[in-house]
Amino acid sequence: MPFELGLDIGCKVFQPENYSDKQILILEKEKYRYQAALSDLASSDIMHHDNEPENVVRNIRNWFVTNIGVNAGSPTKIWYAYNDFLTKYHIERKSEGFSDKDIYDMPLNEFTGHIKKWVNVNTKP
Repeated sequence: MPFELGLDIGCKVFQPENYSDKQILILEKEKYRYQAALSDLASSDIMHHDNEPENVVRNIRNWFVTNIGVNAGSPTKIWYAYNDFLTKYHIERKSEGFSDKDIYDMPLNEFTGHIKKWVNVNTKP
């Protein structure tokens, strides 16, 4: 994470004419933990999640609403929908002959393809 974050911050600092509107979301397990390793982030508003996935979802949802202006449902509704997806995803992959390890190690582009398919089917009006 520090490498990618450094690139993002570098873009904002050294190419402000191209990246001044770049938004960065930084998540950390514990509040203020980043200060021990990354003092350059002291002026950043870093959101912590206490290693709770539901808090990660809430932080990301709230960041999109605040910084991008996205109109999003409640964090709890998003969390439940995500868990519904994971349950159906796991059952479907198992029925296709995937082992738990196969499912866990699935390439990201294949996994996101399943997410897109699920979103398209489950978010139609």
